[in-house]
Amino acid sequence: MTLFIIFPIFSLVVFYMIFFMVFRTHQKALRLALDVGTFVVLYGIHVALIALTGQNYLGWLLIAILLIFAVNALWQRIQQVDVDYLQMIRHSWRITILIALPVQLMLFGIGIRQLFIH
Repeated sequence: MTLFIIFPIFSLVVFYMIFFMVFRTHQKALRLALDVGTFVVLYGIHVALIALTGQNYLGWLLIAILLIFAVNALWQRIQQVDVDYLQMIRHSWRITILIALPVQLMLFGIGIRQLFIH
């Protein structure tokens, strides 16, 4: 499990391969891999922040995710008359992985840099 947290790309690839073997369609496997992989990446960010700073930032991480959901709901409200909650949740969750993956990779790089400096 530690390998998944350290290398989120690896976890996404493994989830994709598992879901592809189950469903046999590229699109469904990719969607499910990203949906499940989001939890792993967010947990990886949480663990990396604790390792780098020694403090728990889980509350701030949850606030950031809720902010993504709120901004996406506002954006959907501006674009359309009614907010489709299922579509809003789906898009927000996918935006979350698009933001969280580079953040986790940057934290991984910072951790490697600190490891070699100290």
